[in-house]
Amino acid sequence: MTQVTFPPDAVEQEIADFRIAEEMLSEKDPSFLRYVQQRRAAFEKNFGKEEFSDFLDKAQRALILAYARVALRHGAWGDDLHHYHNEGHAVEILVGRINYLCERAGAQRLKPLDWVMLTLFAATHDLRQREKPDIEALIGNNERASIHEAHRILTSVGFDPDADREVFDDLEMMIAGSTFNVQPKQNPNISPAEAASSCGALAPMLVKELDQNNPQWSEDPALRRRVRLTLIASDLDTANVAEPIIKYAKSAVRLCKEIEFRCGRDLDSPESAGPVLGFLTRGQEAYFFELHEFDSKVGNEILGPMKEANAPMLTALCDHMRKVFPDTPGPDVTGRMILDEFMHKASEIGGRVAKA
Repeated sequence: MTQVTFPPDAVEQEIADFRIAEEMLSEKDPSFLRYVQQRRAAFEKNFGKEEFSDFLDKAQRALILAYARVALRHGAWGDDLHHYHNEGHAVEILVGRINYLCERAGAQRLKPLDWVMLTLFAATHDLRQREKPDIEALIGNNERASIHEAHRILTSVGFDPDADREVFDDLEMMIAGSTFNVQPKQNPNISPAEAASSCGALAPMLVKELDQNNPQWSEDPALRRRVRLTLIASDLDTANVAEPIIKYAKSAVRLCKEIEFRCGRDLDSPESAGPVLGFLTRGQEAYFFELHEFDSKVGNEILGPMKEANAPMLTALCDHMRKVFPDTPGPDVTGRMILDEFMHKASEIGGRVAKA
């Protein structure tokens, strides 16, 4: 995919294999190990035990290793806590969104190992978050670094880069497709394809690239499967738009806190008030109504109506924030005050819906 390499960092060296990861989880987060066992039991109940045993063994080890590294690198175990891109985001996809999709669409809607690939995506797509951005690259450097590390994880747990090439290639495209760009290029001279690549999820753009470079790709069953998985993975990654409005608001607050942390702004300072207000109003409206869409057939079918139901509630929430706070908040207003009001109003709106 690229000539640039992203070598192992200190976390990858510290948690060098899944046995170390498993030991750490036993001590720090045993509930995740229980979840992995429960998920395997559910898979075997739906699809049988013997046929997929070897693949599941390796995938289980990869899941444990990736999760532990995220928790140490950007989560609760380390000293560089990212409020959104941490092990909790992996869990909300694994435990919440994949399970929901399976329940609503039915386990037989996808092939057995497709469900396993989606769990691997959930654990690996945000492995790295501190890579230097490359504004000219189609795929984000965080995603490219995550792909490199994910490939090393697959190899370390027993997948063979040659014999299991499809596993490596599937996961690579899925992670690449999770690149999400919120800064569309304002240039009338660029092509529509270039413009599309610069805003929203990258997954559908990767499919357009396939159309251009390999018009017969749909005749290849492996590529059809890879594309389907990439679009579903992207939908799951951004499915907060279809979750209850209170949960959606919490995810917006987490991401907002992460942005302010990365920008070095104190949430208890007036300095953060303007950026926080902009993110929770204009930012949310742009994300929800302009940048986001469900690109897979199953995602649009199952999650689309729930997003549609959320639309008027998000509009009401953003309108409320504008009524409470002026575009340029005063010197006595802090980012934390705005976050608190956002959650208070979201809880009020969500409570009314729950009672209806």
